[in-house]
Amino acid sequence: MRRAGLLCAAGAAALGIALVACGTSASTTHPAAAAASGSPAKVSVSGAYVPLSATPDMAVAYFDIDNTGGSADRLINVTSPDAQSAEMDQSTATSMDAINGGVAVPAHATTAFARDGKHVMLMDLSPAPKLGGRVELRLTFQHSGTITVQATVQPLTYQPAS
Repeated sequence: MRRAGLLCAAGAAALGIALVACGTSASTTHPAAAAASGSPAKVSVSGAYVPLSATPDMAVAYFDIDNTGGSADRLINVTSPDAQSAEMDQSTATSMDAINGGVAVPAHATTAFARDGKHVMLMDLSPAPKLGGRVELRLTFQHSGTITVQATVQPLTYQPAS
C-alpha cells in the first residue's frame, strides 16, 4: 500500500513538473489562443477615384478598403507622389475635420472613403489631374504595410456603382 502511495506521489510530482515546463514555453501558442486572436489582417483597396476638381492644384480621393482577414488594421497615412501633401479628413453636414490617429479597418469589413464622409484631400497637385488620367495613392497600414493604387480621374458628378 505504501508503495502505491509513493508511486502516486512521484507521478503527481512528475506531472506537476511537466505542466510547469509546458506553461513556461514562450515559443508555442495554445490552439485556442491562436483561434481567439484571429488570422492576420488581409487588406485590399478598390474603387479608387478622384473627381475632376475646378481647382487644378487640389482634389479629393475616394476608395474602399476591404479587410477579409481575422484581425483589425489601421490606415495610418496616405501620400501621393503627385501631390505636395495629402490629408485624411472627415466631412459632416457643416464641417470638415482632419482625421488624427488614423482610421480603423475592422476585420471582415469594408471601410469606405466616400462623399460626405472620410476622404483624402490632395493639395498642390502637379501635374493637374485630367479627366481619364490617374493619380497615384500610397496607403500605409499599421500591420499590412503600404499599398499603392492608381485612382482614376472621373467627372465631378461621378457616382460609383453601389
